[in-house]
This record gives sequence, C-alpha cells and structure tokens, in this order.
Amino acid sequence: MRVTPRDLLPDRKRFRRSPHGVLLVALAMIASVYLSLAPTSSHADTPALLSQGKPATASSVQDAFTANAAVDGDPGTRWSSLAADPQWLQVDLGSSQPLTQVVLTWETAYATAFQIQASADGSTWNTLYSTTTGTGGTQTLAVSGSGRYVRMYGTQRATQWGYSLWEFQVYGGSGGGTPPATCGTTTAALGKPATA
Repeated sequence: MRVTPRDLLPDRKRFRRSPHGVLLVALAMIASVYLSLAPTSSHADTPALLSQGKPATASSVQDAFTANAAVDGDPGTRWSSLAADPQWLQVDLGSSQPLTQVVLTWETAYATAFQIQASADGSTWNTLYSTTTGTGGTQTLAVSGSGRYVRMYGTQRATQWGYSLWEFQVYGGSGGGTPPATCGTTTAALGKPATA
C-alpha cells in the first residue's frame, strides 16, 4: 500500500471545532490569567521590617558598640550598654506604625527581665511585652499595639556585663513594603476570538 503526504494529514472530521469547546478553552484562559494576578494571602500577611536603618538611641553605650549598630541589618555589629540596671535601646520609626513583632538577637550578655515598650512621643510608654525569664539567643516576640518609638527596656541582666544586642528588629503593618502594581479589572481576553 502506497502512503502519500495527504494520508499523513490529520482527519479534519475528528478535529471539528465545537462552540462549547471554544467557550471552555476561553474560560480556562480567563481563569488562569485571573489567578496569576490575584494577590496571595502570604504576601498580605507578611509584616514589614520597620526598624532597619532608622535612628536609634540608648541609655548608655559601652566603647564603640553604638545604638545604631543594632538596627543596621549587619549581624556582625552590636549595641552594648554599661554594666548597670536598668538600660534601654530605642528606635525611632519616623511615624506611628502598627506593631506586630519584635525580634531580639542577643549577644552573650542578655536580659532575663525586660519589656518591649512603644510610645507616640518618646516620653510616655506602653508595655507591649514583658518577661522575667528571658532566654537570650534569638527571641521572636509577638506584640500588638502602635507607636513611633519602640524600645527594649532591660531591668535585670543575665550576666555581670551590660545588655548587648546584635539586632533589634521591629515589624509591623499589613504587607511587606510597597504592594505590587495592580492591573485593571477588565480581563484582556474577554470577548476575543479563541481557537483550540
């Protein structure tokens, strides 16, 4: 039996377009475009790091271990206080912000008793978190409140040395920084010809 190039072509009868098939393909394309543009809940729930690079001050400083070193994002620099109680480290966020989390990365000289406090004006403080059983290391603390100024207020040292933090990170808001650009509400594929 001889095979011609025409015999290799698909049987067009098997591939007839159905109006229902075209509609289903178009709906599937619209759904995939919509899902790719919809924001995910993980982005909306991610708090923003508010403290990094903001001005920081402290009740005291030991040698060259300044307050700003605890908010510079460099895990190799730190703030250290004099060896006395109480001591504090605070950061100015620039404006009042909703606060959701504070992460303390302690050096060996940590606090067993301390508070996380927030203030609108830097003089009247509200306590967002308090403990007398601090463990040192990295402590991730859930907080709820708002303020322009946030501080760690240490009242009991765990060692003979002062208080020392590698990083003092304050998180808040409802998203991780600038939200992504959004498209219009009209689907680009709507009403356009589709083939399958």
